[in-house]
Amino acid sequence: MSFQTRLLITYSLLIILLVAIIGIVFYRYNAGIVEEEAYANIDALADKMVQQLDSTVKPMDFLTSYLISDENFMSSMASLSYLDDRKPDNLIYINDGYRSIRSTLIGYSISKNFYKVNVFNRKGYFLSSDFMNDDLENIMPNLIKNINWLNKADDAQGRMILIIPYIDPWVPDARIKVFSVARCIEGPKGNMGYIEIQDKYEKLEAIFSVPQNSDINVVAVTDSGEIFYNNNVSSVSLLKYYSQLASRDSGLEGIIKNPVTHAEEIVARSSSNYTGVKIILAQDRSAILGPILLAGNMTFIIGTIIVVLSFIYIYLFSKQFAKPIRQLKYEMEKTELENLSKSITVESSNDEIKALNSSFKHLRQRLNEAVENEIKSRLFQMQANFDSLQAQINPHFIYNILNVLSNKGLEDGDEEICEICDSIAAMLRYSTSTSQHLATIGDELEHVKNYLFLMKKRFEHKLEFYIDVDKAILAQAMPKLVLQPIVENSLNHGFENVQKTMRIKIKGYAQDNWWYIEVADNGEGFSQDVLNKLSDDFKTVRDAIYNAQYNAGREIGGLGLVNTYARMALFYNGEFKFDVGNTEGGGARVMIGGIIKSDEEDDLNDESDAG
Repeated sequence: MSFQTRLLITYSLLIILLVAIIGIVFYRYNAGIVEEEAYANIDALADKMVQQLDSTVKPMDFLTSYLISDENFMSSMASLSYLDDRKPDNLIYINDGYRSIRSTLIGYSISKNFYKVNVFNRKGYFLSSDFMNDDLENIMPNLIKNINWLNKADDAQGRMILIIPYIDPWVPDARIKVFSVARCIEGPKGNMGYIEIQDKYEKLEAIFSVPQNSDINVVAVTDSGEIFYNNNVSSVSLLKYYSQLASRDSGLEGIIKNPVTHAEEIVARSSSNYTGVKIILAQDRSAILGPILLAGNMTFIIGTIIVVLSFIYIYLFSKQFAKPIRQLKYEMEKTELENLSKSITVESSNDEIKALNSSFKHLRQRLNEAVENEIKSRLFQMQANFDSLQAQINPHFIYNILNVLSNKGLEDGDEEICEICDSIAAMLRYSTSTSQHLATIGDELEHVKNYLFLMKKRFEHKLEFYIDVDKAILAQAMPKLVLQPIVENSLNHGFENVQKTMRIKIKGYAQDNWWYIEVADNGEGFSQDVLNKLSDDFKTVRDAIYNAQYNAGREIGGLGLVNTYARMALFYNGEFKFDVGNTEGGGARVMIGGIIKSDEEDDLNDESDAG
């Protein structure tokens, strides 16, 4: 039988299995989605209610703050509260204060945005932004005395309090339901009165409204445990349960069993940090899942039967049939550059599998040849670039040294001339030699010492240098001409804008099987722009090298920090350290490092002999 025929049979059976699986997961999947959507909806609705409540209360609270911060208003309240109205001399101040407060309250902004603003005190003075029935003046002291939130406002000591909905006592005949925000007006001699900002209950109904036919219970509770709002939850025990749920710090997991109704509910809670009101939204879970419950049960029964019968057959058949495919897949997954040349064998009686296996072998062979050719090509190109770079030397450096030699020769015959010439010769031999492309840390340090010796002759007392390198790392291999360009960079760029003794410190040490060399100076250091530019250039070099697109001669050039970074990256294949920054004193610091290898020195000698 051909592979195609077997594939058709297998997929026909697989379709049956998928239908069974879809039937099994249909109910759970859809139930989960419905529950998640329901919870997300009521959670978002609860947050929206909190935001709308805060948006409604904040302007009311702001108005109370505005009034008590008004100097004329507070002065008028002091006249009404502290002056004895039985003395004729005080009546003029009391009347002026009365008129001043009334003119403040009767304004377009207040009447437009709020139902009513009331200002009163316990002496019986009452002023309102609404026109008040004169018949109430005689009973006003009793009305004020019966207000049940006055003591709560006194305890708040001038802070805002939120008053749960109630029938407006100032208009007893109208039976208007309102809620309000109030403050006690604190004066220098104690309580001067109260400010109450009222708004109609219809606003709360709009804030806490829920979609029709959603069966969502809404209960809002103040921070003191009072029911601020509920949408027709008439059961006292149910209100008590929701109130306790709102005050609970934890335990709301989305679906909770209601101990009063014994039904599972999807519950969301949101609280306002501004008003202290906590809102509970609860929706019956069974009402949400009702439409899909029957279909889910039927699908589950049918799917279970199909899965049980199909599983045994498909398991035994597919295990043997898919064995060569699994083996070929395994060989593909473990294919790396290192094992491309290794041959693989996949046994199968299927002609298509054999053909696929043969094609994969040929692909591995061609890929292996292409990779080897690319590696050789890159090695030749990099070798040519590095040979060219090693032959370069700074003409300004030679010019300065020749000036030193000339001046010394003119002054007098001195042994220093010989030392200088020896150092120059050693540097030229080291930097221009292409017979050996690698060096040890010891070789690099010797080259740097020659360079610094010559620079010391040039700058004399203006240059000081210190070299402290652990002897244990001197034999470690590294690319040539790495340390000297870093030191030269410090001298050429670190002291351009400063006039002081130049100090160069080179420190080398081993730590955690890595060697490190730090070059630090006391110059002006790297600016943040330069550090950012170097970081971007380093990243560009890394990407180019790892994507096989790096060309040292064309893209970088020279012996600067970026090219030094590139050479380190190529030599160590990414396993190296290269950090550029500033010292605590403000000077520049460059740190390089690599893994300590015990056989590096032998490998280096072998390469030198081969060259």
